[in-house]
This record gives sequence, structure tokens and C-alpha cells, in this order.
Amino acid sequence: MKLTRRKLLQYGAVTAATVGGGSWLFSHYPLQFTPQAGLRLSAQHQQIFWALIPAFLEGGVAADDKPALQQVLANIDHAFAVLEPHTQAELRQLLDLLQSRGGWLLLSAGASQLSQLTLQQKLQILQQWQWHYLQLLRQAYQGLHELIMAAWYGDPASWDQLNYQLPAQAKGLLND
Repeated sequence: MKLTRRKLLQYGAVTAATVGGGSWLFSHYPLQFTPQAGLRLSAQHQQIFWALIPAFLEGGVAADDKPALQQVLANIDHAFAVLEPHTQAELRQLLDLLQSRGGWLLLSAGASQLSQLTLQQKLQILQQWQWHYLQLLRQAYQGLHELIMAAWYGDPASWDQLNYQLPAQAKGLLND
């Protein structure tokens, strides 16, 4: 087969498109919010939690309640810091996958960028993960769910909204 100028240009165009598409799939979405300084979570990881907190805490924290979102995010950062190193590594892998365009495209079945989805769309994706036939997606849902729920319900500042009263016997244990 003789390589003509036309074939060379076609191969070059296909190669450039493939490389460009591949780099796009592995690139990260731009930040859509101002990350909190002083947290161990990267800005991209903070953005993922920022978008998911209102969906997991449906009704508990509104998407426009910045102080509450910042507090939950700080609690998530603290909880993340005390996880076992192998658990931290697995969670980082999941967050890296969610922040990449290709990973999000794969896990969301083609939905728009996470920060651009409505609450209902996020809830629908999370419900799909929760009951998915792939155990990996169910585990991803469960891990994110447990971390966000612990960050919210474990914070005494959220107890007033829940009308939760700490039992008298437990008050002595926590204040000692």
C-alpha cells in the first residue's frame, strides 16, 4: 500500500481527533465554586461533595445555604482525615473518577456536569447507583452516603433542626 499525501492527511486528522478526544475525557471539569482554604480535600474533591451534599441530605441542607454546606464540607474533611489509609485511597480514586469528564460520563450514563444538574437529576443518579447491578456503583453510593450522613448528623450544630435532644446519660460522657 502506497502512502499518498491524502492518506497521510487523513491519518493525521484521525490521530489528532483521537488524541484530542482522549485528553478531553481525562480532563477535569472547571471549578464552579470557591473552595474552602485549609481543608485536606482538593478543590475538585470539595466541588464533588459540594454538589452531592444537598442531594444526600435532601431537605436538610439547601443548595444555596453556604454556611451549612461549608460546615458539612469541613466535617467531611475531618472524617476523611481519620479514615484508614486504604479507605482514603479508595475514596480518592472514586472522587478522581467522578471529577474526570470520562469517569463522570461513564458513571452518570451521559448526564451533564454534576454541578449543573438539578436536585431531582442528582437524586435520580444517586438512586440508580444505590440499586445498580454493579456492586462497584453500589459501594460508591454507600461510601459517599455514609461519609456525608456522618458529617451532617454527627455535628451537634445540626441537631436543633432535627429536634434531637441528647440523652442526659450521654451528656456526661461527651462533656468529660
